[in-house]
Amino acid sequence: MLQCIHLDPRIHKCLEMLRRSGKKAALAADKVEEIIARLRNGGVIPDRVGTVTKHGELRIKGVMKYDLGSGYRLVTYKQGRRFFLLYAGSHDDCHRWIENNRELTVAQIEERCVVLPVCGADDADRSAEREDICEEEDCDPLAEISERDLRRVFCGLVGAAH
Repeated sequence: MLQCIHLDPRIHKCLEMLRRSGKKAALAADKVEEIIARLRNGGVIPDRVGTVTKHGELRIKGVMKYDLGSGYRLVTYKQGRRFFLLYAGSHDDCHRWIENNRELTVAQIEERCVVLPVCGADDADRSAEREDICEEEDCDPLAEISERDLRRVFCGLVGAAH
Protein backbone atom coordinates (compact mmCIF):
# COMPACT_ATOMS: atom_id res chain seq x y z
CA MET A 1 0.00 0.00 0.00
CA LEU A 2 1.20 3.50 -0.77
CA GLN A 3 2.28 5.72 2.09
CA CYS A 4 1.94 9.02 0.26
CA ILE A 5 1.66 10.58 -3.16
CA HIS A 6 4.07 13.27 -4.30
CA LEU A 7 2.83 15.69 -6.96
CA ASP A 8 5.21 17.80 -8.97
CA PRO A 9 3.69 21.31 -8.88
CA ARG A 10 4.19 21.55 -12.65
CA ILE A 11 1.68 18.75 -13.18
CA HIS A 12 -1.15 21.22 -12.49
CA LYS A 13 0.18 23.41 -15.30
CA CYS A 14 0.33 20.34 -17.54
CA LEU A 15 -3.32 19.55 -16.77
CA GLU A 16 -4.39 23.15 -17.44
CA MET A 17 -2.56 23.08 -20.76
CA LEU A 18 -4.18 19.76 -21.68
CA ARG A 19 -7.65 21.10 -20.85
CA ARG A 20 -7.08 24.05 -23.22
CA SER A 21 -5.70 21.85 -26.01
CA GLY A 22 -8.91 20.20 -27.15
CA LYS A 23 -11.41 17.53 -26.26
CA LYS A 24 -9.08 14.51 -26.37
CA ALA A 25 -6.43 16.31 -24.33
CA ALA A 26 -9.07 17.39 -21.81
CA LEU A 27 -10.17 13.75 -21.47
CA ALA A 28 -6.55 12.82 -20.77
CA ALA A 29 -6.40 15.51 -18.05
CA ASP A 30 -9.58 14.08 -16.52
CA LYS A 31 -7.97 10.62 -16.46
CA VAL A 32 -4.98 12.03 -14.58
CA GLU A 33 -7.34 13.58 -12.01
CA GLU A 34 -9.12 10.22 -11.73
CA ILE A 35 -5.82 8.40 -11.19
CA ILE A 36 -4.84 10.87 -8.46
CA ALA A 37 -8.22 10.44 -6.75
CA ARG A 38 -8.02 6.63 -6.89
CA LEU A 39 -4.48 6.65 -5.50
CA ARG A 40 -5.48 9.00 -2.67
CA ASN A 41 -8.37 6.72 -1.68
CA GLY A 42 -5.77 4.04 -0.93
CA GLY A 43 -5.74 0.30 -1.30
CA VAL A 44 -4.90 0.50 -5.02
CA ILE A 45 -1.72 -0.87 -6.52
CA PRO A 46 -0.17 1.86 -8.73
CA ASP A 47 0.11 -0.30 -11.83
CA ARG A 48 -3.58 -1.20 -11.56
CA VAL A 49 -4.93 2.33 -11.12
CA GLY A 50 -4.70 3.04 -14.84
CA THR A 51 -3.47 1.57 -18.11
CA VAL A 52 0.30 1.30 -18.04
CA THR A 53 2.10 1.57 -21.39
CA LYS A 54 3.04 -1.76 -22.93
CA HIS A 55 6.78 -1.20 -23.04
CA GLY A 56 7.15 0.79 -19.83
CA GLU A 57 10.07 3.13 -19.49
CA LEU A 58 13.61 1.81 -19.67
CA ARG A 59 15.51 5.11 -19.69
CA ILE A 60 14.94 5.83 -15.99
CA LYS A 61 14.66 3.01 -13.47
CA GLY A 62 11.41 3.11 -11.49
CA VAL A 63 9.58 5.32 -13.99
CA MET A 64 6.19 4.10 -15.15
CA LYS A 65 4.12 5.70 -17.92
CA TYR A 66 0.33 5.55 -18.02
CA ASP A 67 -1.47 5.55 -21.35
CA LEU A 68 -4.18 8.20 -21.09
CA GLY A 69 -5.48 7.53 -24.60
CA SER A 70 -5.16 9.43 -27.88
CA GLY A 71 -1.38 9.67 -27.57
CA TYR A 72 -1.26 11.24 -24.10
CA ARG A 73 0.83 9.91 -21.21
CA LEU A 74 1.36 10.39 -17.47
CA VAL A 75 4.93 9.97 -16.22
CA THR A 76 5.26 8.60 -12.68
CA TYR A 77 8.01 7.28 -10.44
CA LYS A 78 7.67 4.77 -7.61
CA GLN A 79 10.16 4.29 -4.82
CA GLY A 80 9.17 1.94 -2.03
CA ARG A 81 5.83 3.07 -0.66
CA ARG A 82 6.07 6.54 -2.19
CA PHE A 83 4.59 7.42 -5.56
CA PHE A 84 5.53 10.50 -7.59
CA LEU A 85 3.36 11.97 -10.36
CA LEU A 86 5.78 13.99 -12.45
CA TYR A 87 4.48 14.99 -15.86
CA ALA A 88 1.46 14.68 -18.16
CA GLY A 89 1.33 15.50 -21.83
CA SER A 90 1.51 14.15 -25.35
CA HIS A 91 3.71 11.18 -26.10
CA ASP A 92 6.37 13.44 -27.62
CA ASP A 93 6.23 15.91 -24.70
CA CYS A 94 6.68 13.05 -22.22
CA HIS A 95 9.57 11.69 -24.26
CA ARG A 96 11.23 15.12 -24.15
CA TRP A 97 10.56 15.47 -20.39
CA ILE A 98 12.17 12.09 -19.69
CA GLU A 99 15.21 12.91 -21.84
CA ASN A 100 15.66 16.28 -20.10
CA ASN A 101 15.25 14.83 -16.60
CA ARG A 102 17.32 11.64 -16.81
CA GLU A 103 19.79 12.89 -14.22
CA LEU A 104 17.21 13.78 -11.54
CA THR A 105 17.82 12.14 -8.19
CA VAL A 106 15.11 11.01 -5.80
CA ALA A 107 16.12 13.80 -3.41
CA GLN A 108 15.69 16.42 -6.14
CA ILE A 109 12.32 15.03 -7.17
CA GLU A 110 11.14 14.81 -3.57
CA GLU A 111 12.32 18.35 -2.81
CA ARG A 112 10.17 19.93 -5.49
CA CYS A 113 7.03 17.83 -4.97
CA VAL A 114 3.96 18.46 -2.85
CA VAL A 115 2.95 15.57 -0.58
CA LEU A 116 -0.64 14.31 -0.59
CA PRO A 117 -1.69 11.83 2.11
CA VAL A 118 -3.27 8.51 1.20
CA CYS A 119 -6.43 7.52 3.07
CA GLY A 120 -5.74 4.71 5.54
CA ALA A 121 -1.98 5.23 5.33
CA ASP A 122 -1.72 6.18 9.03
CA ASP A 123 -2.14 2.57 10.17
CA ALA A 124 0.22 1.42 7.45
CA ASP A 125 2.74 4.08 8.53
CA ARG A 126 2.77 2.77 12.10
CA SER A 127 3.32 -0.80 10.95
CA ALA A 128 6.00 0.34 8.48
CA GLU A 129 7.79 2.23 11.26
CA ARG A 130 7.75 -0.93 13.35
CA GLU A 131 9.10 -2.92 10.39
CA ASP A 132 11.89 -0.37 9.86
CA ILE A 133 12.85 -0.48 13.53
CA CYS A 134 12.92 -4.26 13.53
CA GLU A 135 14.95 -4.42 10.32
CA GLU A 136 17.60 -2.16 11.82
CA GLU A 137 17.79 -4.00 15.12
CA ASP A 138 17.24 -7.59 16.08
CA CYS A 139 14.05 -7.10 18.09
CA ASP A 140 10.67 -8.55 18.87
CA PRO A 141 8.10 -6.98 16.51
CA LEU A 142 5.36 -7.53 19.09
CA ALA A 143 7.16 -5.39 21.68
CA GLU A 144 5.91 -2.18 20.01
CA ILE A 145 2.21 -3.18 19.97
CA SER A 146 0.03 -0.97 22.15
CA GLU A 147 -2.45 -2.30 24.67
CA ARG A 148 -5.24 -0.75 22.59
CA ASP A 149 -4.19 -2.78 19.54
CA LEU A 150 -3.96 -5.93 21.64
CA ARG A 151 -7.44 -5.32 23.05
CA ARG A 152 -8.81 -4.83 19.54
CA VAL A 153 -7.25 -8.07 18.32
CA PHE A 154 -7.99 -10.15 21.37
CA CYS A 155 -11.26 -8.51 22.44
CA GLY A 156 -12.88 -11.89 23.14
CA LEU A 157 -10.08 -12.96 25.47
CA VAL A 158 -9.90 -9.61 27.27
CA GLY A 159 -13.70 -9.45 27.64
CA ALA A 160 -13.84 -12.98 29.09
CA ALA A 161 -11.13 -12.18 31.66
CA HIS A 162 -13.08 -9.24 33.20
